Amino acid sequence: GSPKASIPRGQPRPAAGPVGVCAAVLCYRQSRSRSSSCRRASCPRSEVYDALQVEAIALENPLAIFWRGVQVVSSLGRYYLSLRLDDAFGRTDSKTVRERSQELRELLLYLGPCYVKLGQALANRPDIIRDDYMAELEALQDKVPPFPSSEAMSIIREELGQEPMEIFSELTAEPVAAASLGQVYRGRLRSNRAEVAVKVQRPGLKDTLILDMFIFRRLSQLLNNWAQAHLGCNVTLVVDEFASKLWEEANYEQEAKNAQMFAKNFGQDPTVKIPKVFMQYVSKKVITMEWIDGLKSTDLAGLRRRGIDINEFIRNGVQAALRQLLEFGLFHGDPHAGNIFAMDDGRIAYVDFGNVANISESQRDVLIGAITHVSNSDYKEIANDFIRLGFLRPGTDVSEIVPAMETIWADSMGKSIKDFNFRTVTGRFSKLVYQFPIRIPERFSLVIRSLLMQEGKR
Repeated sequence: GSPKASIPRGQPRPAAGPVGVCAAVLCYRQSRSRSSSCRRASCPRSEVYDALQVEAIALENPLAIFWRGVQVVSSLGRYYLSLRLDDAFGRTDSKTVRERSQELRELLLYLGPCYVKLGQALANRPDIIRDDYMAELEALQDKVPPFPSSEAMSIIREELGQEPMEIFSELTAEPVAAASLGQVYRGRLRSNRAEVAVKVQRPGLKDTLILDMFIFRRLSQLLNNWAQAHLGCNVTLVVDEFASKLWEEANYEQEAKNAQMFAKNFGQDPTVKIPKVFMQYVSKKVITMEWIDGLKSTDLAGLRRRGIDINEFIRNGVQAALRQLLEFGLFHGDPHAGNIFAMDDGRIAYVDFGNVANISESQRDVLIGAITHVSNSDYKEIANDFIRLGFLRPGTDVSEIVPAMETIWADSMGKSIKDFNFRTVTGRFSKLVYQFPIRIPERFSLVIRSLLMQEGKR
């Protein structure tokens, strides 16, 4: 998740001493050499996030950085001022709160993909944002304004090397869904008459991501000392991990590979449907997959009308999630209602494989052990599991954390599994992040977010 530079800014430097000093000087010279060479000639763009490369490309256009900074600061500043005025004049009624939550959603849409992604993440963080704001931000998951279809057709033409209607015998005139990074059309292939979903990336997406992540990273470097002192958190590392996932999502060839891995993993599972990828019609900005004709997993009335056993569907979903986490180590990181469907035969169908988490075999072993420790109320070992999973630094004294862990789990484990609420446990755990030097690795942040989405609101 971290950038390719040997010593990214905001990261700990080598230890003092001749070796450490020499290493620091060498890495500094290498990084400046790379940055300078990128500025002398237009820097080639990697499909993998590289903080130094992003910096070099962004600095090729300092005027764009300035105007983007003005746009972001002025927009966020106006919104913050309205909140302060509400506090000053005691405007805390439900109507005002609803208006402000709508304004926040519209503001994030206006600022673009990076901010929409932040809003999506906040929509599943009850420890950070209140419920009425969360409800409004959830609309960012699958209700984002589309870009013109004429631009989408141009991208298909450029990426696949053919006119769209030479590839597709049918293609909807307008997108059937739009998200932060791209939008989806429903069509039919000429070659085999298969019904397909064609996702096209937003024009100029990578340029926008580069500009915004450069600004994010510079701000994180300014805040990093304070954050490490008060929150025990390396903000620059968090930004780099966030950017790495964005770069992965913006590469549809990688998404196609993820989908193929999911299809392989669930190939013999009769309860799960993974759409086929048509690789001959895949590029970095276009992906063509089998169309899934199902109902949104949250449409309970529709599920009943089709005679789908809801309890069985939920069991299939829980089993599929556990297999991803503990058996395969490849986990769907964005299973909101727009990405999970119920088939008529009761199977659970996944779409959109751009955002996935990879869990190593050793980490899966630790997770299985952690489940045992939770079941046995072994809170000291739960705290040690945090070290093994990277939530705490090796050598951390867990003696003060153990009582806090007991407080979080004691009440929950006394209830039946039917009454267990992962969202409540997560909300309590989030408070520990501010009390102890805990950092949630990006992959586990995705896992937590995914489990919260699949549990739903209670």
